[in-house]
Amino acid sequence: MSRPLRILMVRPRPAPETIGLQHLMVVEPLELEVLAALAGSEDQVEIVDLILDRRDFDDVLAGSRPDVLCVTGYITHIPAMIAACLAAKGYDTRMKTVAGGVHVERFPEVVDDPAVDFRVVRNATTVFPRLLDHIREPDKNPVPPGVLRAAEPLDRAGLPPHRFDFPIPRRDLTARYRRSYFYVFHDRVALIKTSFGCPRACSFCFPRGITDDIYITRPLAEVVGELEGIAEREIYIVDDDFLVSAARVGEFLTLLRERGIRKRFLCFGRADFIASHPELIGEFRAQGLRTIIVGLESFNDGELDGYVKDSRASDNVRALEVLKANGVDCYAGIIVSPGWGHEDFSRLRKTLVALGVKFINLQPLTPLPGTGLEVDEDRIIVDRKDYARWDLANVTIRPEKLSLADYYREIIRTYARVMVRPGHILSHGKYPPGLQWRLAKGVWRVRRQYRRMYREARCPS
Repeated sequence: MSRPLRILMVRPRPAPETIGLQHLMVVEPLELEVLAALAGSEDQVEIVDLILDRRDFDDVLAGSRPDVLCVTGYITHIPAMIAACLAAKGYDTRMKTVAGGVHVERFPEVVDDPAVDFRVVRNATTVFPRLLDHIREPDKNPVPPGVLRAAEPLDRAGLPPHRFDFPIPRRDLTARYRRSYFYVFHDRVALIKTSFGCPRACSFCFPRGITDDIYITRPLAEVVGELEGIAEREIYIVDDDFLVSAARVGEFLTLLRERGIRKRFLCFGRADFIASHPELIGEFRAQGLRTIIVGLESFNDGELDGYVKDSRASDNVRALEVLKANGVDCYAGIIVSPGWGHEDFSRLRKTLVALGVKFINLQPLTPLPGTGLEVDEDRIIVDRKDYARWDLANVTIRPEKLSLADYYREIIRTYARVMVRPGHILSHGKYPPGLQWRLAKGVWRVRRQYRRMYREARCPS
């Protein structure tokens, strides 16, 4: 019988330079919970969420004494992932280290370090059990396709086709953290994923490149079966876009009714879908929909065309009307163009206030590797290897009409004008005081980070 493994799975802390959405949301590490479900029945698996767990990582290693360390993250976590693997090797050179995540899948060279034994680049849910078999008995089990050893180059043509098997996540392994998971006003939120990839081709979007433009959905009966086993009432559907097919959303709502499931939902959705399906949004609201994260991106048709958004500014306005009429909150995503001047920011503030938008996420246009954005490198003002700042919040493209300091100041003004105006604050009265206080602290912390960036831009060292 092959030997059982002690497996430590870690989500790293963000760097101080990363402007922190974690101040406004911390959700469960679903990707680790999924991988944990694929370990052998005799394996001992532990998940440590370092966003919430304040222990020193050396103490974590000493307490766990793992045979295998698995670490995952986004582009902003690259240095922290390598540091975790270095610490693991420093603790025990025999420990095997595995790195993965969406950025590693697309660009495995970013964690090509002697401390990283294996990099997962394709079909994690398929290859992970086979990788564990290799670690257990390397003479009997080869490294599976879709996994690279240290220093091994990526042959993308030799990768297996995409597969999207999805086991029931091991949510029990994050039990000690689950009371602290939240998303703005969604307290103790759990995650569920019903599809992979996105059928759209927006130029600024990274996720579609991970799946080579393949979009696949899970059977909804399977999804709802998983939903029945989730203890939390608040559910965040983390599809890149849940509102793709009216027929599929309708089937989902039918299954909720048939099985008597009562949850409160948060999901991503496009403005043009919302604008075109007001009745369906109303039905979803009756079945527990509370919030939609809507990528409005811009209220300028020319900019939307440039982003290959395939929607109109009028769709944004109509979508906000539909959401307001149905009592559904909108968390609005806006792309801040490097071509904007003072008048553009002023126009955005007036538009958002006039339309009653209360929650915004301003994203400076960011040419992440793997997107369709092409920007001359001489316009990039953040080193490509300064990964912590590629967070969709730091300004990475030199502004064309404003100084960098003034550009940051306009971002700060826009957040303040939209999110902390008196009428907006009074509307928070429907939420418990504890949630209001947490949001206020989060907004203050993000504002403090932005003010630091403003000061650095104004007085560079």
